[in-house]
Amino acid sequence: MNKILANNKNTFLIFLVLSFLFYGNSVKNGFSLDDSYVTITNYPVKGKEYKPNNLLISKGVASIPKIWQSHYGYGQGTAYDYRPLVLTMFALEYAVFGQAPHINHFINIVLYAALILCLFLFLKKCLYAYSYKESFSFVCALLFLAHPIHTEVVNNIKCRDELLALLLMLLSAINIFNYFEDRKIWHIVFATLYLFMAFYCKLTAAIFIVLIPMSLFFFSKINLKQTLFLFGGLLVCFLLYQISKSIFIAEKEVRFFYHFENPLYTETISFYTKILFALKTFGMYVNLLFFPYPLRFYYGTPLVTTNLNLIDFKIITALIFLGVSFYYYFRTKNKIALFGLLFFLISIAPLTNFISPVAGIIGERLCFTASIGFVVFITSILFSLYKTIPDKITGNLFSQKPLLYLSVVLIIFLFLDWKRNAAWQSEFSLYEHDGQYAAKSAGGNNLLGNKYYEMLSNENKANSRDVIINKSLACYTIAYEVDSSLFSALNNAGVIYYSYLNQTDKALTCFKRAIRNNPRKYPQAYENVGNCYKRKGDFIQAFKNYRIATFQNPNQAQSYAELIKLLIESKRFASALPLIKEADAHFPKNYFFTTQYANYFLLSGNNTKGIEKLEEAFVISPNKKLAEYIFNKCSEFNITQKAEYYKGQYALLPQ
Repeated sequence: MNKILANNKNTFLIFLVLSFLFYGNSVKNGFSLDDSYVTITNYPVKGKEYKPNNLLISKGVASIPKIWQSHYGYGQGTAYDYRPLVLTMFALEYAVFGQAPHINHFINIVLYAALILCLFLFLKKCLYAYSYKESFSFVCALLFLAHPIHTEVVNNIKCRDELLALLLMLLSAINIFNYFEDRKIWHIVFATLYLFMAFYCKLTAAIFIVLIPMSLFFFSKINLKQTLFLFGGLLVCFLLYQISKSIFIAEKEVRFFYHFENPLYTETISFYTKILFALKTFGMYVNLLFFPYPLRFYYGTPLVTTNLNLIDFKIITALIFLGVSFYYYFRTKNKIALFGLLFFLISIAPLTNFISPVAGIIGERLCFTASIGFVVFITSILFSLYKTIPDKITGNLFSQKPLLYLSVVLIIFLFLDWKRNAAWQSEFSLYEHDGQYAAKSAGGNNLLGNKYYEMLSNENKANSRDVIINKSLACYTIAYEVDSSLFSALNNAGVIYYSYLNQTDKALTCFKRAIRNNPRKYPQAYENVGNCYKRKGDFIQAFKNYRIATFQNPNQAQSYAELIKLLIESKRFASALPLIKEADAHFPKNYFFTTQYANYFLLSGNNTKGIEKLEEAFVISPNKKLAEYIFNKCSEFNITQKAEYYKGQYALLPQ
């Protein structure tokens, strides 16, 4: 790597400057979409105990062994994917810089510049027999660098996995090309090392198992037998990666997929409809690569549904692109154009939802590798228009047609990139900006509704509470009306009706619909139903729903608390005791449950045990109110020595 940079330092400096020109305004951004997967995004709140939201990263270097034994993503009962090298890098960054999103963004841009250099070198290796390899590779790299569809990868800290995976696979490909040039074994050693590192960043790198042999077969002197042997070697490396993964990580992978993410997860469709769905997905990618506006952080339903026919703009776009592209090749026999087209089609094929559904249906970051093929294809067409193709990178390369037109495109891309970078400033700015282009997106509206909901619990001077409530409810309503499988939107809307608008019946309706629409357990919704019935005075239904919540999730502390309070308030002490013991087993040394234990004994007439439990609670959380209460109880039962002690504690404790 050092040798590559040393030999091409001027080129790297150009790409580094251009990367900061196109993406430099992203350095001032904070954390945004899904960044919590890779670093700590929650900030300490004054007066509150601080718990980092990413426990692995919070331990810095000490967390690295655990990272290599853990899944990548966790949340709501899920544990999925394996990207330890990415998390290791973020753990090191956190150990050195702490919570520093600006540093994370800066590093992303530097890595992007390094990736562009590697793309330039990879294409030069591919085109070694062409006199214009230098200028062609530079134009491809520049077009790739500037393309607005890559703003997600550069701006999203979480997308470090995409950056590293592609960077490392390009380094692996370059070393394999070098091996077939000089047959030095150390190239294979480094190629294998980069290959495994890429797999440990993100599994999207696996597509290079096909792309690397294809690239060599197209442009090098290796024959079909050697190509197949290389493919077999890469495949063996992938299988060894899978074996190592099963050794390193013992916990089971759990991932749930929902209709609002992709209708193919829950709907059964015909083979014909599946083809149309894949064509529409492909057409959306083609459209975004040609016209990258507007961009969205999330697509999903109902932007693509299973109600499809051939008379659909995106399907027609896909068919026209395929037809025109292959017609162009058969007319011109442009070998580089065919290479770019096949590179694009092979890379994008797994993302078209034909082989398996893709969460979110499409994603800008997902076509990161595929866009290499696209820019190669477009550049090959542009270069074919030259009578004499420029073979050097000179100052006037873009001053003559047809690259003069490309200069105009790059200026437009610069404007679009700056604007898109600004939208990625934070999760809220991103969701609110993209909301205007995704009015019917179930997932997008749900996420924006969540941000408004968070604002309700925080002091906000710019907006009144009523305005925020209305905005949040509007987003949630769109989300669950567009796709009723989005049960979290129903549950959260119910919380707003219950907690902020005091509309218990509307809240109850939302909570019950959320439970019906969730195919799995939903303890929080059952707890919310219990709250509604408790407010309505129906204690039997309240008890029933609280109990279901605890059965579904033994860690549902608030449900246990409500159950115990219901029983004690109704003087059903004998029924309360087993629940208190159960809660105490799940939450040992918990202040609330220990005080409930004390209440049970005191109300049952066992004053000695009651005071003992009160003292245990005081040890857990010494406070003035409890000291005064214990003093009064000890005085009431003539326990003089203890009464004097807690009287002194009351005097000593701060307000």
